[in-house]
Amino acid sequence: MNLNKKVGYKIKPKILAMGAHPDDMELEAGGTLAKFAKKGYEVHLLILTSGGYTDMAGNRYSDEQLRDEAKEASRILGIKDVIFFDYTTTSLPAGGKVISEVDSIVERLHPDVFISHHPFDSHQDHKAAAEIMFAVSRQGRVKNVLSGSPLPYRPNVFAFRPQFFVDITETIDIKLEAIRTYKSQYEKFGNEKLIERVNAMAKTFGWAMGYEYAECFEVIRMDESMWI
Repeated sequence: MNLNKKVGYKIKPKILAMGAHPDDMELEAGGTLAKFAKKGYEVHLLILTSGGYTDMAGNRYSDEQLRDEAKEASRILGIKDVIFFDYTTTSLPAGGKVISEVDSIVERLHPDVFISHHPFDSHQDHKAAAEIMFAVSRQGRVKNVLSGSPLPYRPNVFAFRPQFFVDITETIDIKLEAIRTYKSQYEKFGNEKLIERVNAMAKTFGWAMGYEYAECFEVIRMDESMWI
């Protein structure tokens, strides 16, 4: 099964990106998701927590604000739909009910590619999301499973070993526009300083492969459809 051939036969490949929080997948895979969408793939986003939280300075970010930002960012990236769960931020479980809930989505969508967090991420919700992805994609139910990392300090540099690089030169501006949509996070992390750092990371990843800009992933599972 070649993903490009599926487009030719009018069968759209399906992509499922699963983030623990709003803005996670934009940071980890925004350029890749936008590239999939531009190629005609059907891209879905699942956000596991309600989004709202209070930061260490006491600033409160509401569920409604984060969800509205996620919807707008998804529109910019070309994502078909956003599915919101309502687990509490910083307390995402990795077993039981949530496995069944995500399992039902995988069963309904039958994604060709599943992207989520890395199991050695330093954020507890990201670790939980990785465990959920592993559980629901067992026994080859999803043929292509990828783990990403949003920032240099997360996960531990000794744990994240990317083997799959995506050229996002044509979609880096779309990724950055989507990140700017998260006004709450954009302002919290220094406005354009955040954009400059995300841009620099993509340029560094691109340098490794001879691209202008890239995103990279650790391959959990991959079949021939990604490259033949």
